[in-house]
Amino acid sequence: MNEEQLIQGAQTSWVVRPDRDLEDLIPSFLENRKRELAEMVAALARSDYEIVRRMAHTWKGICRPYGFVHLETLSKKLEVAGEAENAEEAKSILQQIDEYLSRVQIVYEPSV
Repeated sequence: MNEEQLIQGAQTSWVVRPDRDLEDLIPSFLENRKRELAEMVAALARSDYEIVRRMAHTWKGICRPYGFVHLETLSKKLEVAGEAENAEEAKSILQQIDEYLSRVQIVYEPSV
């Protein structure tokens, strides 16, 4: 039951409820995204839009199966910004991704 929910309050956060089958994979999935986020920030700083576009395209394809629908949406927007070589938009989206990754909560439903 892959599901994602936005929780608004003092700080907006996201709750992702991935399938329990993915429990062993989620920590490395998130660590890889954080590492790749730093790579994209560095690529944008040197105006390497192709790296940003390519990595965003990859993210677009891998986020939903893990239950990270909002991250997929941000990745789509980042891919477009990279294609357009729009540094301001790409920087804004990368900041949104950073906030998302720092606030996302993972909740596994009990096995039945």
